[in-house]
Parts: sequence; C-alpha cells; structure tokens
Amino acid sequence: MKKRVVVLFAVLTMAVSLVACAGEENRTSDEVTNQEVTDDVTESDTTESETEDDGENGESAVTGIDSVSILNDVWTTYEENDKFYAMGGDMNHPVDNAPGLYSLEDPEAIGATLLVSSDALGMVDEAASMLHGMNVNIFTGAAFHLTDASNAQAFSDVMKNNILNNQWMCGSPDQYVIYSVSEEYVVVAFGSVDVMNVFKEKFTAVHGEYTETLAEGNVAQ
Repeated sequence: MKKRVVVLFAVLTMAVSLVACAGEENRTSDEVTNQEVTDDVTESDTTESETEDDGENGESAVTGIDSVSILNDVWTTYEENDKFYAMGGDMNHPVDNAPGLYSLEDPEAIGATLLVSSDALGMVDEAASMLHGMNVNIFTGAAFHLTDASNAQAFSDVMKNNILNNQWMCGSPDQYVIYSVSEEYVVVAFGSVDVMNVFKEKFTAVHGEYTETLAEGNVAQ
C-alpha cells in the first residue's frame, strides 16, 4: 500500500512538472487543505420533474451533480480501449485512476496544473481534475463550479486565452474545448486529437442535454 501511494505521488509530481515546463516558472506547493468528496450522484425519488436547488454544496439544480461527478460520470462510460492511466485531485490529495477534487487554496499550483489564472480563480468556488498520468498535454480535464452563473462566458474567455497563450515548451496539446454544464459549471479540457475526440463524444453523450459549447478549437503550435 505504501509503495502504491509513493508511486502515485511520484506520477502526479511528474504530471505537474510537465505543465510547469510548459512556460511556468518552477514552483513549490504550500500545504493545501482539501475536503474529501464522494463520487455519488444524488438521484431523485420523484418522477421526471426537476429537483429544486437547495443552494448547498455547489450541487446543480438541474442535474444534481458536482464538479467531481461531472467528470466521473463521463470517465465511467469509457471503454477499455479508450481509457488511459488517469489521475485526479491535487498534489496533497491525489486520486488514482479517477477524477478528484482540486483544492483552490494554492493559486500557483492550480495555475501551473490547470492553467487557472488569478482572475479566473476569483470566479469559482470548487474544482475537480482528471489528468493523463504520464503526460498532461495528452489530456487535462477540469470542472469548475461558478460562484455566479452569469460569469460562464467570462470564465471561458479567460481560460481560452490562458490555453492559447501558454508557452508549450514540452510539446503542445492539439485541441481544447470549454463547456457550460447546467449553467453554473464550466468544464475545460485540452489534449491530443484522438483523446479529445473520445472525451467530447463521451461528454456530450452524458451531459449533452444540459451542455453548451462556449469555446472550441486548435491550440497553436
């Protein structure tokens, strides 16, 4: 068990260092506090009518999901031949082969890993991540809960700018996509063409009814 934790931490460190190499200065992470989360999705006992928003825990009024389950519900639909070694969470609370909650306590860490700048960070109160375990430029995905749903496009514009203007010195992702989910969540993903095509197909199959594409395109080489 100890060996597995050490290996997992080493791989996550490698993933973060790859993004840091992509134009970020060397950074050290301070101690991050993070809450434990579950991947359970609250299901309604009622009929097809929508559940009311209780305003707690960042849950969506429409879909009853949170930032972790938005990614996890997509990941669990992957077929074996489409899967890659995935890692979620942050440096202090890594999750093996599944999405995980990413702490917002360390702006430098989330900036290096998920490309969330300070102006974007001020618009969200929860984040989850799912990264390719060996090379984050092959795939990086993140879901964010907005403090104000009206900021979805503004948050998307900032993240698009961060992706397109990042200095990819260790190899560049090919594509990016930014979705709005149930109005109050934004999902950002970038990676290689093949991996992104699978992600977009699976994502729209799971969340398409409540999804709007805010931005999509190629990453300049």
